[in-house]
Parts: sequence; C-alpha cells; structure tokens
Amino acid sequence: MQTPISKLCNKDNMVNQEKLTMCLTFKVCVPHNLFSILDGFYKESLIAVTQMLKDRTKSSSKYYNTIPCVLSKGLISKYQKNKKLKLISNLVLPICGDKGKQVKIVEGGLRIPAIFKKVIIPVTFPKPTNGFIRQVEFFKRNKKWYMSYSYDVLITPQYQVKSYLGVDRNSVGNVATVADASTGKVLKLGIDTAGLTKNFRNRRANLQKKGAKNALVKIKHKQERRIKEVNHKVSRTIVDYAKLHCSAIVLEDLGKISKKGKAKRYVQKSQWSFYQLETFIKYKATLLGVPIIYISPRYTSRICSKCGSLNIANGKNYSCSSCGHFEHRDVNASFNISAMACFLYSKTEADRGATVGLIGNPLNQRLVKASQLESSDGVR
Repeated sequence: MQTPISKLCNKDNMVNQEKLTMCLTFKVCVPHNLFSILDGFYKESLIAVTQMLKDRTKSSSKYYNTIPCVLSKGLISKYQKNKKLKLISNLVLPICGDKGKQVKIVEGGLRIPAIFKKVIIPVTFPKPTNGFIRQVEFFKRNKKWYMSYSYDVLITPQYQVKSYLGVDRNSVGNVATVADASTGKVLKLGIDTAGLTKNFRNRRANLQKKGAKNALVKIKHKQERRIKEVNHKVSRTIVDYAKLHCSAIVLEDLGKISKKGKAKRYVQKSQWSFYQLETFIKYKATLLGVPIIYISPRYTSRICSKCGSLNIANGKNYSCSSCGHFEHRDVNASFNISAMACFLYSKTEADRGATVGLIGNPLNQRLVKASQLESSDGVR
C-alpha cells in the first residue's frame, strides 16, 4: 500500500532525505544603476532596526511596513533576535531565499522581485547549484554596494585511499612542505613566511613613527590579502595533488599549541594565518571528496625518517647521529607525518610495508614509536 503524501510536503523536504552538501558564499559588486534603490532601503532599514532594538517585543514584520516584508524578516532574525547586540556600525540588508520564492535563479544571474522587481543582478556559479539560493546580503563598502549570495552544492563522496600525503606547516621558510611516503615526492609550497611578515612589520613600524593611521590600516589590509592569496594557492595545490593520486591529506593536530612554549614564539614571529590555511584545505578537500586525517605532532620534527632514532634539529637542518641521514628539517617532518598515518590507518601489513619501504625499512623503530605516541593520546 502506498503511503499518502502530505500536502505540506514538497520536493525540497529534507526530513527523510540524506544529501551531502556544503554551503558556498560568493561576493559580487551590484550594478551602479541599483545603488539609489539600495540607498533608500538602507535609510528605512536603519530606522526600522533602531526601533527593533528599542522594543524587542515587536518581532513581527507588520510593525515595519516602510520596508518590504522579506527584508524586515531578515533584519529581525539578524539584529533583533541577537540579544547581545546594542549598537550597529555597518548595517547589512539580509534577504532569505525561501527555497527560490524570494531569490530566483534566472538566466544571467539572480532576480529579487521584492527589491528590484524584474531587474537581474549578474552573478556566476563557480560550482553547480543544488536548486536554489539560501540567502543574499547587501552591504556598502567605500561608497559601493556589494552582494554576497550563499547556496548549497553537492559534495563528492570520499574515494578509496591509496597513499597518505604528509603536510608540515612551517612558521619559518615555506608555508607548507608536503611529502608522499609512497613515492618519495616532496613539494615545497608558498613563500618565505618570516621574510614576508618581517617586511610588513618594518613598514608598519615606519608608519607608526610618522603617525600615519590611515596608511597603517591600508598596509594591514594589504598584508591580510597577501596571506589569503598565498593560502588559497597552497591549499589548492595540496588538494589537487591528493585528488590526482587518490591520497589522504594528513595534518598535525596542533590544537592550542600556538598558545604556549616555543610554538607560541614561532607563531608570533611568523604572523601567518595557519588556521586559515587549514580551513581552506578542509573545504576544498570536502568538495572533491579528499579524506583528511589528523595525527599527533609530537616528535614529528625529531624522529629520523630513515632509522627512527630521536635527534635534535639544528635550525632547518636535520642530521641523524645514528644512521648519518641528513635532510631538511621540514622535509623530514613531512615524511614522518605521512608514514605515521600510513602505519596507523593502513588496513594490512602489506600496505604499510609497501608505503614506507621506499624511504626506509618497513615497520621500523620510527613507526613503533609513532604508534605508541598516538596510542597514549588517542587517534581521531
């Protein structure tokens, strides 16, 4: 007997459906001919939000009939329901897509009937949409109006892992050093983090002496853009390589390591956004179905990637006192990260031996130590 479908159900009902999706957000500049319309809505919305914060009991759009209903609902959800909010510096105009009812995807872009009627805002979709726009937001910066739009995309299921790609993030030297223990391939990605941040630090010091506050703000934003650009390029290279070779990306679980000890001094010296790099790797890998594994960072820079003995690195040079192996410190660490993940996550002894055998004896002392360290901390 076929179960009757409720009248309230529709094709976008997610109650009994399982879909792997991710929300992506992009920003575009609004056409200049629409600026005057948004300026008018901004003034009326600012008055409405002021009233919302004065009397939070009026949480219905019927009290704010000077602006469209869909806009007042977005302002109520974003500002009035935020009990911690007291003042607003830069007002944002949010509009919920309402599963395609309020924000419509048309040929050439998006159409928002409640705001612009039949006018189409030109946008592109770098990734195919999952049917509708979740939300758009309008905001003004430097006398220009911008629109950010968010939509869901389908995620590629994870593939069968054939190898493990060790990624060592560096506070001195390249942004990241990547090693594949199965092939011996090494990638040094990004620029000299310490050199770039030292350059910006000296420029800021000179501007502070002159008291140029506006120039200081500009140089800060310039540094942020530069770091973001490099992190995007590095993360894209890592994810694309892992996808091409069916590898899992292995990262060190740094946690709060940047808040104490020597690591804190290294992070403060480099002033590099390593968490941003990790975030970029995670979302790019998720879209392509690339698995990500976290391991303990303990002794990854001290264990010899050939014999497994413990040594103290001298700067960026790593020399083993037992076997005489000489290597760049970051390369040695990335091989350890890759081999440690192989030892912990490979299903068979043959896979472990085949992966590690190219760079040293399989299941040697290094891997035993790595597994014991992971067992004490727990693997996730």
